[in-house]
Amino acid sequence: MRKTILTLTALLLNLLNAGAQQTDAFPYPSVPDTLRTPETRAMYVMEHYWDRFDFADTTLVNRPEITEQGFANFLDLLPRVKPATAATGLTALATHLYNIKADEKTAELMRNYFEEIADKYLGDAESPLHNDLLYAQYIDAMTANKFASVADRTRGEYMARNLRKNLPGSVAADFQYTDRNGATHSMHSFNATYTLLYFYDPDCDHCQEVKAELADMPQLKEGTTFRVLAIFPYDDAERWKRVKPDFPASWTDGVSPEGKITTDDIYYIKTMPSLYLLDSEKRVILKNPDMKLLKETLSQLRVKG
Repeated sequence: MRKTILTLTALLLNLLNAGAQQTDAFPYPSVPDTLRTPETRAMYVMEHYWDRFDFADTTLVNRPEITEQGFANFLDLLPRVKPATAATGLTALATHLYNIKADEKTAELMRNYFEEIADKYLGDAESPLHNDLLYAQYIDAMTANKFASVADRTRGEYMARNLRKNLPGSVAADFQYTDRNGATHSMHSFNATYTLLYFYDPDCDHCQEVKAELADMPQLKEGTTFRVLAIFPYDDAERWKRVKPDFPASWTDGVSPEGKITTDDIYYIKTMPSLYLLDSEKRVILKNPDMKLLKETLSQLRVKG
């Protein structure tokens, strides 16, 4: 724990010093010298991170080197502090966003902008800061603000609930699927030491690109320790039957009966394809990893095996 705290302290100091040395950069807070412990300094940064940022200045929407960089650094800090401290930071940001001293059009523009970059950094599987749990916590803070509209709360609560589904460490939700021979099975009965769930759409170009990358991975070519279960999750079985992807012979291809995977919100499939790496007990190891992380993890698991 002491090592983690020192690392966090150094990170905070570097971050704040970098901001202090540049006049055309995000206005990081100045931590009082009277705060000496890592915990109190981290809390101060979270509470006051956004105090000097002008939320009423819409030109900052077009200054990614200031606004987007400051936001990315803020997100990077959140997992490094205690959960309660991170929650304080998120609540402080929500308070700023819902108390912008400007006309409603300006305030809405700024809130929409932050919603977009939050999705870009936390919701995009290709982002190095991708984190569904943190994204859900971010949305929680926004919807908990007393000034949030009923529509924003309803939409946010639905999205946060879905983001928390099938997180790493949890047992992946079971579902039924029908294979190309017409037989129906449950995902939990799929016999594999490691399962790569590959939710796809046969008409999705990006799915084809990812499929080619997966098919080229040595671990997935074996079809023994690592097995791929490719599932079409939508309610359009006729299209699934008509369009047959050229999957490797070792892969199992199936369709969700009546599209229940999506219609019943069993899995939150935001983009296609969607990937989950599961262990032998169907516990989630990775959720929507980028290809680099997936390759590294498969290699590590192969060595362990």
